[in-house]
Amino acid sequence: MRKRLITLRFRTSKEAAEFLSFVSEAAGNVIVEQSGTSVKLIIPESSKDARGDYAKLLALVKQWRLSRQSPRKGVFKHSTTMLFSAARLKVGIPVSAIVELLQLKGYRAKLAGGTIETNADFERTVRIMEEFSERYAETMELDAAPLVKRLAAVLATAFNRSIDEVVEALRGAGLVKENEERLVLAVNYADALKKASSMMEDGGA
Repeated sequence: MRKRLITLRFRTSKEAAEFLSFVSEAAGNVIVEQSGTSVKLIIPESSKDARGDYAKLLALVKQWRLSRQSPRKGVFKHSTTMLFSAARLKVGIPVSAIVELLQLKGYRAKLAGGTIETNADFERTVRIMEEFSERYAETMELDAAPLVKRLAAVLATAFNRSIDEVVEALRGAGLVKENEERLVLAVNYADALKKASSMMEDGGA
């Protein structure tokens, strides 16, 4: 079977390079070439499943366009694979926490399978992930349950507070408690997030 070729053009050479990096990681059996704002994706003649590789490339191109181009109805569809490929994270972060942060920062956001649907653009979403990862890394020193660490990192990122400030606020509000010298939630996570967010929006802590 002869080789298959997809040629794409991007707004900037930086965007083209980012797409090329994403495709290189997501699809191994493909030759990629960049020239300025143009990218060529080549499925070699030696491919054992050229049709399958071609279909996978088309799906990746569709993912990229849904995430990067002007959205329909004001909503981008960011592939979580693309987001984690682009973000420089200090520690791993839960996907659902990204949605929580986007919502706290005033964006519409929901998780739909392997996609985050939001009116925040790709670059903004990646920056929020990186900020959260930095704060989440700081919580690793806390003697606390995983959900307490997550909650503290989410709130610290959303309201630009230090981890210590957030933990003290959670203590003061009775949302966390000591259990054998370890901090645990005093209520369920969703209630703690809702109550703490409301408190901080009102200038508490």
